[in-house]
Amino acid sequence: MRTPWSRMLAASALPLSAGLAACSTSNSQPPSPAVVVTWTDVKQPIDGFGASSAFFGQTLTNDQADLLFDAKKGIGLSLLRMMIGVPDDTQSDGTEPTTGADPVATAPELATAQQAVARGAKVWAAAWTPPPIWKTTNSKNGSMAASDAGAGFATNTLMPAHYQDYANYLANFVTLVTSANPPVPLYGLSPANEPDYVPTYDGCEWAPNDLTTFIGQFLGPTFATQWPNVKIIAPETVNCPSCDTYVAPLLADPMASKALSIVAAHEYGANSPVTYDKPAQAGKEFWQSEWSTENANGDTPDPTMTNAITIATQVHNYMTTTGVNAWHYWALYATWDDFDTNTTRQNPALIQPAVDGGAPYAFKRAYALGNWSKFVRPGFVRIGATDTPVPGLLVEAYRDNSNDLAIVAVNTTAAPVTQTFNLTGGTFGTVTPWLTDANDDLAPQSPMAATNSFTFNIPASSLVTFVNWDATAVTPGLVIPVYDAGAGGDGGDATTPPMGDTSSLDCNDPVTPDNVVNGGVTDFTDWAGSTGKWGSPDNLYGAVYAYSGPDGTMVMQNVDTANKDLHVTGTVASGDYGGAGLAFYDCATVASFTAVQFTVSGSAPGCEMDLQIKTFDQQPTSQTPAGGCDSGSCYNFPAVTSIAVPTATPQTIIAPLSSFSTWSSADATQVVGLQWQFNANDVGAEGSCPVDVAITGIKFITDTGSGSTDAQADVSTTGTFDATLGGSTDAGTDAD
Repeated sequence: MRTPWSRMLAASALPLSAGLAACSTSNSQPPSPAVVVTWTDVKQPIDGFGASSAFFGQTLTNDQADLLFDAKKGIGLSLLRMMIGVPDDTQSDGTEPTTGADPVATAPELATAQQAVARGAKVWAAAWTPPPIWKTTNSKNGSMAASDAGAGFATNTLMPAHYQDYANYLANFVTLVTSANPPVPLYGLSPANEPDYVPTYDGCEWAPNDLTTFIGQFLGPTFATQWPNVKIIAPETVNCPSCDTYVAPLLADPMASKALSIVAAHEYGANSPVTYDKPAQAGKEFWQSEWSTENANGDTPDPTMTNAITIATQVHNYMTTTGVNAWHYWALYATWDDFDTNTTRQNPALIQPAVDGGAPYAFKRAYALGNWSKFVRPGFVRIGATDTPVPGLLVEAYRDNSNDLAIVAVNTTAAPVTQTFNLTGGTFGTVTPWLTDANDDLAPQSPMAATNSFTFNIPASSLVTFVNWDATAVTPGLVIPVYDAGAGGDGGDATTPPMGDTSSLDCNDPVTPDNVVNGGVTDFTDWAGSTGKWGSPDNLYGAVYAYSGPDGTMVMQNVDTANKDLHVTGTVASGDYGGAGLAFYDCATVASFTAVQFTVSGSAPGCEMDLQIKTFDQQPTSQTPAGGCDSGSCYNFPAVTSIAVPTATPQTIIAPLSSFSTWSSADATQVVGLQWQFNANDVGAEGSCPVDVAITGIKFITDTGSGSTDAQADVSTTGTFDATLGGSTDAGTDAD
């Protein structure tokens, strides 16, 4: 039965006490042998679960984006595969003019990618075809003959003379999406979708040795120079183990193997799980990057648990038997218009219409995938668990490096199963089952207290994920950028602020920092994981964020609740910058203080570490909360360069306000944030800088110059802070 969006979202947020009652049915089977979960039996690391926006993207409502990518409101997909679009001058027949400007890739699903990033998902891109003009056919299509996929062209390949052109084209696509407003930091890129298949739509054939040559000699060196942190993904063949025809030469070639980060293949035609360990043996991640149950010979939409269980079985097999690090369904979303030209393949998407003219809604398969994607987060690892305690019951388990545990159980049978779960090497704590069946859409059930064992009655034809945290309030490891329409926002959603008014900063009535201690900003004992905020709405209050420069830097942050600090990690590309900071939801005055103090530990070899005080007059009006700067010289924040060299031993740094470049008494009454920036000033392949730094104990003080633990009291500056290094994108976190 279809459920309106508002009811579906509400259902995902409320415990359903009736769910447990429904599970305690009299016709359940006798207890099965216990599932043993072994905390220390570590299998593969997990990169996430995702789907593709190719051909369908850019039509999501906010509610649909929430359901797909929000880990609290919806199913929490952590990966999005977007399409690298053909150049704008591609004609309706698939050809490209032989004269004119050099081909430039397009990003047809950019809006969907921005929606995904804003909810914490990582985005990677795949190319179905190079520009038509560089191919032997001058056509984007694999074949001109719709009736016979192989009849239209004798060859359909990229001409070797354009290998470097195509490498530059793909690098320019990364520039396109990372320079968007707001930006889409690209996690990875695949140069060839299904190189072993000839479609009637966008496609290009690649011989295994040709793809190896292109990646090893052209794409790898180009990305090493321009985008060293964007992972190269290949070969994305139709299935595996037929992928070995491509994977073997890629791994055997030293240059191609060095460039390749992720081995990926699709799942079509591989009806039984395969064991394929070559990627792991070579130190590569292994992704299943596309699969669906749609049938090219004709199908109809199936919104039921029948289809959901089919998909769940495939996910289970590829996670446990094949041991992939990530699993992707095919399509995110489709409307009936998408079927107009293809009336046989009508079952492609997580959200789609069930009948002609009907509105799209989430099929059961979306929630079934959510039994993994919502809870088995990037950074988790699979651990040992009894797979099939009784025929038809499929079980797997995952954990992170803290104490978060998720057990996924798929009952493929027509009868409920009473199942006991035992944990060795740890304790469960309080376990909440999340149920997807004919009546429930990823619905939380009543929590159960457990030590080393619990028992649950798993309904017929259902999925249940057991987690030992409150998934309505916390998502382990989740990092959410907080953008507005003008990009660079660091204050949340102005229309629906999570607490207090974050739409503007009132510097006519600034607050004096007084969190924890006089002058205190935060030591993260006041961190609220449920809102992703530090401080108090009654005083100074705000979010944390990370930002990355334009040349391949990837910097992330989370609040470490165990150590009570802001943990900044990532790699700053040579000649680039990145950082993290605190966004204030109130304008603060620090006129009664003379210095800012914080404690830092960790390492950032090869980077210069700066501290910047964000001021209202340099905060762009396009940000949320809006500042007062609408000129091209925004982000000229007062700064201290080379403020510290982080070491394993925590250092308390005291920086006099007078040591900040351009500091004035006017600045003291309009402070709207603090940020720590890491600059890798060396340019060249070896000039990148790994960052692993913790910051805490942040406050403004009156420095008397005596008895302090000042590690760098006489901090010097080098003139006005370079505004080009401050023009960055801020991001907030939801991590706990």
